[in-house]
Amino acid sequence: MAPCADDAPPTPQRRRLARMPLWATAAALGIVVLTVVAAVVRPEVPGLHQACPAIGYPSVLTVTLEGDTSGVAVLQVRDADRWQPPYPPDAEVPAIPTTHDGDTWTFTLFSAPRSVMLRALDDDGDVLEQTEVDVGWERVGGTSECGGPMEAHVDWTM
Repeated sequence: MAPCADDAPPTPQRRRLARMPLWATAAALGIVVLTVVAAVVRPEVPGLHQACPAIGYPSVLTVTLEGDTSGVAVLQVRDADRWQPPYPPDAEVPAIPTTHDGDTWTFTLFSAPRSVMLRALDDDGDVLEQTEVDVGWERVGGTSECGGPMEAHVDWTM
């Protein structure tokens, strides 16, 4: 008699590995790719802090005088609570670096105020004219996150 199928010894079954659906595999792969791209590109995300290499960048303000400037001996800019450079020069008062070439004066500031006070003095230290001007600063180095040196140019007609 032929053996019955029920009498056959059980065959070892292979254990099947669980498979993820295709959509889940594609989603997981997409997340990995986006994470790698985000780490490489590193978009500006609020809350991420960047270490800044320096503070106290100098900003350069250039003022060009126009009109009758023959009596101008010194051009000053208001720096906090003092006129700079001091006139007459005073070794006790620290002065911001200032240079001039003809009717163009250059001041090195350690801030970039929206507006500045300017005044022109004659040889005796008398005020010839005084004005407040708005300044359009432009970044010439550094980054928007960490700051950097700025430059601005102002024309003042006397």
